[in-house]
Amino acid sequence: MSMRIIAIILCSLFIFHLFSSARSNGSMQEEQFETSVFSEVDAYIAREMKRQRLPGLALGIVKGDRILYLKGYGEADSSGRPVTPETPFGLGSIGKSITATAVLQLAEKGKIDLDAPIQRYFPTKYRGAEFITVRQLLNQTSGFSQISTFDNTLTSINDQYQDAIEKNALSYAEKFLTRTQQTEHTYRYSNANYVLLGYIVQQVSGQSYGDYVKEHIFSPLSMHNSFVTLDEASEHGLATPHRRIFGYNVAYDGPYVYIPGDAPAGYHYTNVKDMSHYLIAQMNGGRFEDNSVLSSESIRLMQTEPVPGTYGMGWSTDSINGLRVIGSPGGSLGFQAQTFMVLEQQLGVIVFANVLDAIDAEWPDTHIITTTHIASGVINLLNEKPIGGSGLSISQKYWLVNGLIFTLSAWLIYTTVRTAKRCLGPLSPDNSGHTEISIKVISRIVLYFAGLFIILLLNMTQIVPLWHIATIFQPDVYVWLMMMAVLMALKGTMEIILLVRSIRHEKTSKLSG
Repeated sequence: MSMRIIAIILCSLFIFHLFSSARSNGSMQEEQFETSVFSEVDAYIAREMKRQRLPGLALGIVKGDRILYLKGYGEADSSGRPVTPETPFGLGSIGKSITATAVLQLAEKGKIDLDAPIQRYFPTKYRGAEFITVRQLLNQTSGFSQISTFDNTLTSINDQYQDAIEKNALSYAEKFLTRTQQTEHTYRYSNANYVLLGYIVQQVSGQSYGDYVKEHIFSPLSMHNSFVTLDEASEHGLATPHRRIFGYNVAYDGPYVYIPGDAPAGYHYTNVKDMSHYLIAQMNGGRFEDNSVLSSESIRLMQTEPVPGTYGMGWSTDSINGLRVIGSPGGSLGFQAQTFMVLEQQLGVIVFANVLDAIDAEWPDTHIITTTHIASGVINLLNEKPIGGSGLSISQKYWLVNGLIFTLSAWLIYTTVRTAKRCLGPLSPDNSGHTEISIKVISRIVLYFAGLFIILLLNMTQIVPLWHIATIFQPDVYVWLMMMAVLMALKGTMEIILLVRSIRHEKTSKLSG
């Protein structure tokens, strides 16, 4: 009997040893694979940073309920401070999912009805509020347009944060809530939808939007280095935002880095470590460690588009090398970001960078930006698939843009110099004969001044707010256009002088005759 017991114990120890060894070998193989693939990721990031001239970048990779990889690359500011996983960046429109989370939390508590008209949460004077539901705002099917939001962006930069969201939301209400009947709308992206949702969060919760997000989202997800104001982010080491000037990165410290009234639509600041916690919750039914911010049903609702190819609630679907992914790009002045989640693999990637201008976007798919390509490449590497094309590099794009600028500038300078010689020199036979002030001549002279007049009109008025947004995001092209308009006006002035000289010469010749 005792021999049998001893045999069983020895056999058990042997099996346990084999099991432990198998587990150890499996763990070692997984660890070796991760080490190998992360070396490839590092090399890929280094190449892309050089190709795309990115001053700083941060990367986070999560799998299931754990963080696989966090790393900072490049510099956070001009002092040479290195980017780390704790360095905050601007989140951009990825922050819309944070606002959606807040709304769905309040819906789970019975404080918001997603299918109720927003009139329930708005001052009653806005008649159109009875024809738009909370769900329509979340799914971007309210009919609001993005272009019409730009004048609010320009005018709300100086608003105090405490009342900026309310002021901006009510301004959008005045603009958009004017319809007098129920109308069905297809997907149409607009920041206004999420500013109104942020205002609803304030109305229903009795807290400011920022305080609500900190208490109910950032805190339970251990996002301790995440913020809803620029001042807080700056105090905690925010990476310096940059714009590109003729292809060179230039730090930007102007007023448009942060728009307080648009905070719920995408002015959040966080780092890849905190954002990894957020992605883990998004892929694990709203749970991170021991805390839950949403039910699994609400998470599924956030990630489901009402019509394929439209917009869920902060997220959209896409495909990378045949893999179905959910994610969102994010962009604000000087910052860009991209998140992707491969739900079937429980894999998530977040990429931040601290430079952005219009040339970072593809055309006509302007939602595809530099960080979108990089995040896609990381997903492919993790799945042992070809990285795929990442489009033209920033250098190549600027070779094209600067080449076009140089060619047009050279042509205009050449023609202006020729006109100057004709204007200041003796009259040639061509200019001393019969002179007619025809409609063609007048039209040509007016055309020379039209560019300068239009630019001055656009600068001095809010007729086309998109123009002001373009000058903020692409100041190099704006400066060039101004210079060319001035040069054209100078050429037009010389053409007038030449015309007057020709007329006077003709009159003098007649009198002499």
